[in-house]
Amino acid sequence: EWSLEKLKASFEALKEPYERCKQRLQLRQKLPQREKVFDSFQEALLAEEKELQAARQNLAVAISETTRLLRELKGMTQELEFDLRDKKHAETLDTLCIDKKMRDLQIPANLDKCYSRSGGTPHKQALPELSVPASTTFGIPETEGKDQERSRQKSTIQNLDQALRTEDFARQRWAESNDLMESCQKTLKRAVQTTQAEMSAKVEHTEVLRQELLKQSKATTSKTKELEKYLGLTTDKLQSLDKPLTANAQRAQIRSCRTPREDISDQVTEALHDQMHALKGKKLQLQAQTLAMQDTYRDLQMTQRSLCDDIADKNRAIAIERDCAGLKNDAHAAHSFGFAKVGRGQRHFSDTASSMLRSADRSPMPSRLHTAR
Repeated sequence: EWSLEKLKASFEALKEPYERCKQRLQLRQKLPQREKVFDSFQEALLAEEKELQAARQNLAVAISETTRLLRELKGMTQELEFDLRDKKHAETLDTLCIDKKMRDLQIPANLDKCYSRSGGTPHKQALPELSVPASTTFGIPETEGKDQERSRQKSTIQNLDQALRTEDFARQRWAESNDLMESCQKTLKRAVQTTQAEMSAKVEHTEVLRQELLKQSKATTSKTKELEKYLGLTTDKLQSLDKPLTANAQRAQIRSCRTPREDISDQVTEALHDQMHALKGKKLQLQAQTLAMQDTYRDLQMTQRSLCDDIADKNRAIAIERDCAGLKNDAHAAHSFGFAKVGRGQRHFSDTASSMLRSADRSPMPSRLHTAR
């Protein structure tokens, strides 16, 4: 019964970590699509779930076997108690048959002449017939009564042997149950430690990636603003070319009104032609630069949107991972297993998350740590 209670307690103790493991797996199903990867944390969770299921199954089998053996032991105990009661009753009756003194005490009646009034002599204790060597009973005739007595003794001995075998099975089951509980405890402890370590590493790694994405987002935003500035300057230069191009065209049109005698290709005509060619070349060059900068600007905007989406996914992933950590200890959800926000010069806390939470409750947290959290 003690072993059965221990097995049931161990089985019930697995309920909380099993539900916690299932909740963590369900929480990780809510991760953004780009964060749904089969990482080491997922592998550790699945391994822990497998170990918990195997432990629950083994303990359930052990509980069933122990219950069966306990029922058999109780049945054998009851059978032996009934047999002992019957044998004590039979012994009492047989004693009354051979002991006059005991008979007078138990059954007061007129004395029979065949009994001696001086009191009966103590009867000699006899061993069962099956325990007596065969040589001592040689020559005694076999009767039906002896056969029945022998059958009664065999039945009793069989009951005793069956009880001893059941006790041996129960003792063996008890030892196996102890070994099972110890092995389950060690295996689950290793699995939980692995899961906790992988969870801590996952939170830290995701936080590092998020910080790198924030840095990259800031750099991309700076480049976008710088490109907007240069794109505006290039557009202004391109628009400033419209006035000299219009003036050159008007001058060429005015000079086209000369008389045929004066309508020659002189130095002024060549200068106007060279100016128009140079202005158009500059305009084409600025237009090409503007198109290239616009393409780059669109690429930067797409990159910025992708970075923002990735940062949002990382924030959501970190929140989910910390919720997974907080299922066992609320302090882990707030302090991420003792890791502050990385990337800004914070060091790794030497204390545990629980002690950090207690210290935070006792004293106000500095503004820098508030920002880090």
